Amino acid sequence: MDNQFTITDLIKHMLRNAWWIIVLGIIGGGAMYVMNKQPAVTSYSASRNMYVGKSDSDVKDPNSRIMGNSWMLKTYRSIGKDRQIIEPAVKQLKKQHVKVTANELRQAISLSTPDSTLLIDAQVHGIKKGNQAVKMVNAYTDSFAVNGPKLISNMPQPELMSAAKKARADSIVSGSPKKSAAFGLVAGVALGIVLAFFTGIFKNFKTTKA
Repeated sequence: MDNQFTITDLIKHMLRNAWWIIVLGIIGGGAMYVMNKQPAVTSYSASRNMYVGKSDSDVKDPNSRIMGNSWMLKTYRSIGKDRQIIEPAVKQLKKQHVKVTANELRQAISLSTPDSTLLIDAQVHGIKKGNQAVKMVNAYTDSFAVNGPKLISNMPQPELMSAAKKARADSIVSGSPKKSAAFGLVAGVALGIVLAFFTGIFKNFKTTKA
């Protein structure tokens, strides 16, 4: 086989096609740089606490009373996204000129309990405007306090802590543009080398066949 494709031929072929290997590297690096150069996305969250615990003055052991209330908090949180709580909150928000659907409020709300407390921490997150986040969490907790005991007959009346006044800004920071550009450059060059390798083999195959 007189027209055998040697390592020397491959290197020469790579050098002849170096220009578009470099171009692919530049394109890959530039694309990754632009993608990661975008400004950080900012959303807002707000929270409000509710105390939910029975007095149970007849219970002799205070620890058992606290433990029993703690166990019930999970049950109280489980009803937090019931329509009987969500829909009144949506109506209250409409009066405050905040347009939000029941499903949107349901997705924005999360309930948790800080360790060793009888508190339910209600939080709305992922909201585009800070004042809306504040209004949403206040309307929701107002509705929870009124309508929660209607869903569970023995649920104590939640005591609302101070209404939320300010929202927190939550920024999602993009990756390092320089590191991403370097990665894109390497990936582009590697792709160019692979393509050049296969085009060289294909070109040699055609020549040999002819």
